Amino acid sequence: MCKAEEYIEDDQSPLRICIDRIIPVQYNPARSVALRAIRQNFDTIAENISLPELHSSGIVERFSAAIIEPKKWENGRTLKCRFLDGSNIQRNRVEDKAHIWEQYANIKFEFTDALDAEIRISFSADPGSWSAVGNDCLVEQYFPKFQPTMNFGWLRDGTDDTEYERVVVHEFGHALGLIHEHQSPSESLKWNADAVYAQFQGPPNFWTKDDIDHNILEKYSPEGLKFTPFDPDSIMLYMFPGDLFLDHKPTKNNIHLSAQDEAFIKSMYPKP
Repeated sequence: MCKAEEYIEDDQSPLRICIDRIIPVQYNPARSVALRAIRQNFDTIAENISLPELHSSGIVERFSAAIIEPKKWENGRTLKCRFLDGSNIQRNRVEDKAHIWEQYANIKFEFTDALDAEIRISFSADPGSWSAVGNDCLVEQYFPKFQPTMNFGWLRDGTDDTEYERVVVHEFGHALGLIHEHQSPSESLKWNADAVYAQFQGPPNFWTKDDIDHNILEKYSPEGLKFTPFDPDSIMLYMFPGDLFLDHKPTKNNIHLSAQDEAFIKSMYPKP
């Protein structure tokens, strides 16, 4: 389950990022065959820094804008979305931002009370923000129909509009099958591994070194992925402070879809 992904308003704010909900292979063995083509490929992240070698035989279980083909929806599909809780203001604001994707992708989000809704949204499942990735939400053994497939743990009635857009569009990007931009095969960030470990091993995340390797420093092999050149403006990229990089260049606080996000999702879900 995700830790909280928090908006960074100043240098004193804690840095938290979303971890996609992961479905263990045993819950869906048929799809694991297709996923065997997607291997985690750990690239050297900085000179004189070495990390444990990844086993090429391992199945990817962390899906972190690139898209994973087996997790895509069929083009033109209408996805039902049901709120499990939340105020009318929270619901209306999330629905408004989710529809932004429809301007570019041949996918419709229908907000309904239907019990068979594929995307089920909570504001109180835990303090974090997270989403199932693509059609993983259909695996009932892992996402029972009475439980959420998406959570917005800190979006409140009075949360700033830019924060709603940043968080909601990001999580609905995961719901369409998108992974995190900082783990794209085309990523070229100059990570300072020691600084990254120090940051995420402490509060509020308290991650292990393995958690940090898998969710921050590792990149994906191009095999089995559709992806664009690294996009520093992508809604799927977090704002990381400059002290996490050897060149001290921070990533941006992206709150809107980038031009490349729009073009990419159009190509993945093309309109007639």
